[in-house]
Amino acid sequence: MGFGLAATERYTYDPAYGRPQARGFYQAKPPTYLDVPANLGSLAVKGAHDPQNPVGAKGIGEPIQGAASAAYLSAVSDALGGHTFNRVPVVADMVINLVAKQPQSHKPLQTNSQ
Repeated sequence: MGFGLAATERYTYDPAYGRPQARGFYQAKPPTYLDVPANLGSLAVKGAHDPQNPVGAKGIGEPIQGAASAAYLSAVSDALGGHTFNRVPVVADMVINLVAKQPQSHKPLQTNSQ
């Protein structure tokens, strides 16, 4: 899921109303099991029953999204000689424009410093 945040899930928002402009997964596609390597290991963690969850399970998947996203973006930056895009997702057209020394198709994100 972290790789999806960093590489494929492009969300745009209406600047006037702040509503998401992506209406379906075809516009901001999260990765599926077809996007992962065929040989992928797993590790089961044995632990105590979690009394806060009705089925006793402990969630460990979502907290690591940020780490996976950062690892992916760090690898892309390292491969490009240290260039940082300062936004996600980093998609193919951004890398191609950088390598070809062309201007990016996006404008820098506006920040509110007040």
